Amino acid sequence: MAEKAEKKAEAAAAAGEKKEAARSAPAAKPPAAPAAGAAKSGFLTKLPVLLGGVMILEAVVLFAGFKFLGSGAKSAAGADLVADISKKGDDGDKSGPADAGKTVEVELLDGKFPNKQNGRTFLYDVHFRLSVKTEAADKVKKIITDRSALIEDRIRTIIAQSDPEKLNGGAEPGLETLKRQVKYQLDEIVGDGLIDEVLVPQCIGFRTDY
Repeated sequence: MAEKAEKKAEAAAAAGEKKEAARSAPAAKPPAAPAAGAAKSGFLTKLPVLLGGVMILEAVVLFAGFKFLGSGAKSAAGADLVADISKKGDDGDKSGPADAGKTVEVELLDGKFPNKQNGRTFLYDVHFRLSVKTEAADKVKKIITDRSALIEDRIRTIIAQSDPEKLNGGAEPGLETLKRQVKYQLDEIVGDGLIDEVLVPQCIGFRTDY
C-alpha cells in the first residue's frame, strides 16, 4: 500500500508540473495582418507608370492640336494671297484678270490721199485709229511702226479705188466699206484677231481740179 501511495503522489506531482509548464508557456499570437505600409509602397511603385502614361497622352493631344492649327493658318494665308491678287486686278494692273477683254485706241496714220474715180480729182484728208485689246496694244504699235510704208500704201490704194459718194458720206455716212477694207488689209499685215475695229474720226474731201 505504501508503494501505491507513492505512485499516486508521483503522478500528482507530474500532473502539477505539466499544468505549471502550460501556464508558463507564452500564448500563441494570431497571424499578423498585412501591414498598411506594404500597400502604400505598392501604390507608389505604380504611380510613375501612371504619370508617364498621362504625359504621353497629353503630348499626343498637343501634337494633334498644333498640326490642326498649323494647317488652318496655311489656308488662311492662301485666301489672303488670292484676295490680294484680286485687289491688284481691280486697281488697274494690266496683267490682272480685271483687264481681260478691255480695249484701247492706237493711232494708225493721218494722211491725204487722192481719188479720181468720177473723173474729177479729190484729195481726202483722212485720220485712222484702231481699237485693239489692251494686252495686244504694244505688239500692234510695234508692227505699225515697222510696216508703216506698207500700211500707208494699202490705204492709199483703197481710197483711190473707192466710190467718192461713199467717201464723202453721202451713200455711207459711217464709212462702213472703207473701214471694212482697211481692216481686211491690216489683219493681213498685223495679224488676225488683234484689231477689234478701224476708226475714222476724220474724212474730208477737197476738189483739186478746178
